[in-house]
Amino acid sequence: MVERVPLRCWADENVWFVQGLPPWDNVLTYGSDREDAIRQAQDALSGVLAALLDRGDPVPEVPDTADADDIIWMVPDLRVMVPMWLRQAREAAGLTQGELATRLGVTYQAIQKWERPGANPTIGTLQRLSRAVGRPLTLRLP
Repeated sequence: MVERVPLRCWADENVWFVQGLPPWDNVLTYGSDREDAIRQAQDALSGVLAALLDRGDPVPEVPDTADADDIIWMVPDLRVMVPMWLRQAREAAGLTQGELATRLGVTYQAIQKWERPGANPTIGTLQRLSRAVGRPLTLRLP
């Protein structure tokens, strides 16, 4: 499951750049300073993930990489992370959206909605979903 993605951050003259490591190298942005570039990178990463989810494309694995001075580990926005986690957990359980919907007693359209960026399932819904796919639900605040 994708929880965070390694991105390379570097300065060139007065501009800071951030780019994902392959296969996340389509995440590329810049900012006026390091903090601005990192904020832009979270938006860019979240946008790439949202596009993948909208199209139903697979989410790439996170590459193994050693920590280095120029590597930052980026966590996407929760409005993208939650639907991605739901889809990955469902797929890991070997369930279609229809099969999961049947287990929960909801329509497959409800599952589709929860697996799209911007979905806002309640904690109760997340608990039901986690039980249905056989994965524990753990909420952790940084």
